Amino acid sequence: MRMRKKKNLIPRMERCGDRLIRDPYDRRGHWRDLMPQAKEVWLELGCGKGRFTAGTAAAAPDVLYLAVEMVPDAMVVAMERCVSAGLTNTFFVDANADQLPAFFAPGEVDRIYINFCDPWPSNRHAKRRLTHGNFLRLYRQVLKEGGQIHFKTDNRPLFEFSVEELPRFGFELSEVSWDLHANGPVGIMTDYEAKFYDLGQPIHRCVGTMVPWVEPFPTEIKTVKNRWLDTFAAGVSEKDLGERVLAEGNFLWHLFSWELVPHLTGDAAQKALAEHAGEELYLFYYEYPPEGAPLVRRVSGPADLPPEQDSLMGADWYVVDKDFTWTYAHTHEDSCGPYFCTAPQA
Repeated sequence: MRMRKKKNLIPRMERCGDRLIRDPYDRRGHWRDLMPQAKEVWLELGCGKGRFTAGTAAAAPDVLYLAVEMVPDAMVVAMERCVSAGLTNTFFVDANADQLPAFFAPGEVDRIYINFCDPWPSNRHAKRRLTHGNFLRLYRQVLKEGGQIHFKTDNRPLFEFSVEELPRFGFELSEVSWDLHANGPVGIMTDYEAKFYDLGQPIHRCVGTMVPWVEPFPTEIKTVKNRWLDTFAAGVSEKDLGERVLAEGNFLWHLFSWELVPHLTGDAAQKALAEHAGEELYLFYYEYPPEGAPLVRRVSGPADLPPEQDSLMGADWYVVDKDFTWTYAHTHEDSCGPYFCTAPQA
């Protein structure tokens, strides 16, 4: 539901201007300058109207509390709440969660709150969920070791997804509750949560604690394909992706042949691949793999790649490094490719 436009939004924002951080990228590594005596830094993603923000910050006056919100009409209400409560440890940032590593240094955040985020119920939109692995990787870049994610939602499918996804990316689960308020209100509620509680709707909650972890390379071709698309097609519109890459009769490498993303072609692509010969490389087949060949396997280098005849038989193959920072695509068509693409920078 879209919020109604607030009257006098700009002057109201200006009256709370000392609470708004206008230069988050310049503060990377220096957030504690806002409150040198702060024991910890807590971050809330999507603070809405700020009921939870104000309540949590008031209960922890020795914590620097940063609230991220992209909807000005909601943020201004949250800011006014905190100002009215006389809170001096709370600041607001207008930004998207995918930008966190750009304005927080590694280990700079002690805790992240995610409350009632958009569930994005369609599987094709799963990567937009704030508890999806793509975001969990980002949180790991800014949380300290032992830092925590506190997550609440009323959406059971999202919670089921989240309690499976968090451990897969190095977060140990605790305090898992499928009906948080079953025996009466627990903790500080958001505005939405209070409404759901009055309606008798169960609230789900868990805590994920970050532990040492090395991400294994995925072994299932579907997972590899999805991560490949999430990485290298990140800036492509859903329309172009659907019509030119994912529709029946298309191939993943059409991402390059349709010029949807920057890439190298031909000899330049082969030269770029050769420069990565010493890295940990993985090869995967997606369209028409050779009979009996593993769909995903590690390769020792360019010399271990499939022979030319595999491609002539219609077996396209792709190579990525362990962290998906680049990819190489060899097609079955003499006039197309090969292609080399570097992952876009966040």
